[in-house]
Amino acid sequence: MSQALRSVPARLQGALDLAVTLLALPLDAQQTRALALELSGPVRALLAEALATADDAPVHYVPAPETEVDERAGVATTEYAGCITHIATDVDHDSPAATLAAQLRRHHDVRVTDIPSGTYLGLTIRPRTATAWQWWLEKFAIPAESVTVQGTHAYAMGEVDGVAVHLCGEDTAVLVADDVRARRGLDFDLDTPAGTVAAKVRRQPDVTGIEIRDAHTVIVTVGATSPVEWQWWLTQLSVPAKSVTVEGTTALATGSKDGATVHLRGEGVGALYGDQAVARLMGLIAPATP
Repeated sequence: MSQALRSVPARLQGALDLAVTLLALPLDAQQTRALALELSGPVRALLAEALATADDAPVHYVPAPETEVDERAGVATTEYAGCITHIATDVDHDSPAATLAAQLRRHHDVRVTDIPSGTYLGLTIRPRTATAWQWWLEKFAIPAESVTVQGTHAYAMGEVDGVAVHLCGEDTAVLVADDVRARRGLDFDLDTPAGTVAAKVRRQPDVTGIEIRDAHTVIVTVGATSPVEWQWWLTQLSVPAKSVTVEGTTALATGSKDGATVHLRGEGVGALYGDQAVARLMGLIAPATP
């Protein structure tokens, strides 16, 4: 019996364990082992039949993925098996973030991995079920209530093995449970100028101060603690990344909402601009222009 046929039970159990986890099936480890043993015979028979009928045609190997390097931006881009990887050229491929990205690319949900530094990973996924989305949240220890919803996508910040993970779930907003306090856009309901904007932003968990200057002007102070949270505010108030100024630990920006001018103050947000590679990935810094 070939080595491939002898290894069927172990490999089959590994595949079943992954399926049970992703689909949240009500099976324990003992039941999974029993199922793997039960299926080993039929699977061996199928493999033996396939080997017996195989011809001697040469094996076709998948060509190695090609990498394109943008020297000016300092980013190398590789596409392989439907997944795109962007990695800064000064980042070690053995760094924690790059190693984690290589492991995660094995999952069919993964669409893009962005690696601007050795300890920061931007991960874009497209889960098909609420169970699969929940699996990703649990993997990065992300509380469901910290998920941010923008349009059809969901965003969150997590951490695993010392790597900060910025998670983007494409077309995942519909999978976010209705009873979870997911942050939706400020257009979730409508009203009129400064007073209305103040009423809307007051509902957001990171707002620490609101001052209405006049009917059309409001100052909003937020304590955003992650690039995702700050980028959410810039998007909601239509603030161009290049217009943000940083004074010490405070980031300042001016945007607009519902006919009101909004002066946005991000307390402690200045620190988020310290790692420019991460800030650029998150859209906090405008990309360089020719």
